[in-house]
Amino acid sequence: MRILIPALTVLGCLLLPSSPVFARAKENSRDQTTITIDQNTITAHNSVKYEGYKPGETITVTLEFSATCNIVFNGLTLWKVIPFAPPRIVTGEIAGVSGTPNTGTAATDGSVTFNIKFNTLNLTPTGAESGLARLDLVLGVDKDCNLATGDPDGIDTSTTIRVQIWVSTF
Repeated sequence: MRILIPALTVLGCLLLPSSPVFARAKENSRDQTTITIDQNTITAHNSVKYEGYKPGETITVTLEFSATCNIVFNGLTLWKVIPFAPPRIVTGEIAGVSGTPNTGTAATDGSVTFNIKFNTLNLTPTGAESGLARLDLVLGVDKDCNLATGDPDGIDTSTTIRVQIWVSTF
């Protein structure tokens, strides 16, 4: 028993860091884009880079956005054409997508939070592994800043903002 407990403790310490629950990836940088639709100017995070990523690790990402007129969160999905790059090498998935503001609670700022996991990455000539995920952030937009036009939130149209999540093992 005296040998078994220390052995299990050492084994547990060796196994825990590789568990997806204990994220190792660190955010390295974040960029944003600004688009204008008629009278509404929207600024949103559109690129986040992580280093120290381990394939299979789940990262929770929050992207923030703001506008001069009302906006509503409509969704976040993987880009249908090439969701992961390089294609057929890098694979992954997103889950747990939740965003604000929702229909009926339009506002001039909001965010979306989701989990992303890269199952496989691309081996680079330097020995690092890396991958790229492309997503579409869809927002309902009050383009004329007039609540009397559009739906009850003043939403007249929608826009899609391309988001990129980069990961690297170094």
